[in-house]
Amino acid sequence: MHRRREIKHVLRGHGPSLAALFGGAALSLGCLKTPDRYVQSTLDVKQNPPASFAVDGKPFCFAGSNNYYPIFKPKPVVDDLFDAARALDLKVMRVWGMLDRGSLDGSVPNSDGPGEKEGVYFQYWDPAQKKPAYNDGANGLERLDYVLAAAAKNDIKVIVVLINNWRAFGGIDQYLMWYGRNKHHEFFTEPELRQAYRDWVKHVITRKNTVNGRLYRDDPTVFAWELANEPRCKGGNAFDTATGWDKSTVTGWAGEMSTYIKSLDANHLVSVGDEGFLDGGGDHGAYKANDGVDHAALTGLPTIDFGTFHLYPEDWSTPEKFGEHWISDHLKVARELGKPTILEEYGIKVTRAQGNTGEVTAGWDERRATYQRWNDLMLKRGGNAALPWMLAGNDENQARYPDYDRFVFYRDDATGKLIGEYAKAFANAPACQVQPATGAPASAFVSVIRPPERVALGWLDPRTL
Repeated sequence: MHRRREIKHVLRGHGPSLAALFGGAALSLGCLKTPDRYVQSTLDVKQNPPASFAVDGKPFCFAGSNNYYPIFKPKPVVDDLFDAARALDLKVMRVWGMLDRGSLDGSVPNSDGPGEKEGVYFQYWDPAQKKPAYNDGANGLERLDYVLAAAAKNDIKVIVVLINNWRAFGGIDQYLMWYGRNKHHEFFTEPELRQAYRDWVKHVITRKNTVNGRLYRDDPTVFAWELANEPRCKGGNAFDTATGWDKSTVTGWAGEMSTYIKSLDANHLVSVGDEGFLDGGGDHGAYKANDGVDHAALTGLPTIDFGTFHLYPEDWSTPEKFGEHWISDHLKVARELGKPTILEEYGIKVTRAQGNTGEVTAGWDERRATYQRWNDLMLKRGGNAALPWMLAGNDENQARYPDYDRFVFYRDDATGKLIGEYAKAFANAPACQVQPATGAPASAFVSVIRPPERVALGWLDPRTL
């Protein structure tokens, strides 16, 4: 286990401080405090409709959340988490669909500590077969079966993330260690690693749920398959190299893998899961295709259905108002591409009493003001969804799950109440109010609505935004 100051790498699944990698009130939709050039009225959204999601023949805008622990926690803990999400009207939960380790005999080491979480793991190296093997049992993929079943029971859809860029939960570096490689970017380029990932994807998507008997690819509980959590050509450790890759490396891999998923599953959307790094438009590292990530190129792939972007100003060492610029720029990219986009992870830290489970003692005022600015901006400018990091519930002892990374919120705290208010606002977001009837048969699977003008033109001039 890593040091506590790196707990977000261990549990949340993110890398080291992004600053190091880069170098450096009541809900009111009328009280947005941002520069005029970043404010778009509801009228503009009506004149220039964004793409959006649809479920059951109706536009679908939403607030949701993230959580990494349901794949390894006991059933009552999973039930409590989804009960909390339902209580706050959070319609989508983004969860990890991977937990990879080395070999069971120790001949191939684990990339992440003991290689399992509370005895649970999904993939491991089989030395006899010289390839990864799958744990389909009670301490393996049956845990993901239960997550999907619990989500369905609560009418919550799930974004399933298929691999982690970071070493938490195994991740890309575990694949490298299986095959005796030591360059992070080789995961995206080398044939045996690409094949191992494709095999894993097929195993998951074609799996039959032991709880409800559904094939995953036939289960409308799945909102989307996500290629990776924050894919980059670097993983923040000794496997990083400065050569052998460029900004087309991840994009080429994403095109290949999203096309493969579409060949297996015609029902579900596919996203990349990138942090949203842009290639130009600002001086911060996030605008320099950081670690080979080109958000516009990734989102523009024909087999990618929607964009994702993340936002952590404290970890990214960003200037004032960076968040407002960041959101605005990603909504512009989405409009240009004619695709929906979601603020998939965001967070402002707080400090809590009583071992990271008690009341907030510092940081609440800044969190409240910032979350209001970001969510108001997403709503006003036609954003489709926002998912804060992260909602937690009660642990096995019926106490709050600890706020290890200082981004956690609960159903009954001030942040939970604020997010619950925004969940209601997103359910009636301008992005969904302006959508025409889809004309398609009602379906429980999530689809994408693209306004007719955008389908014809293929893009919109960002100056009209």
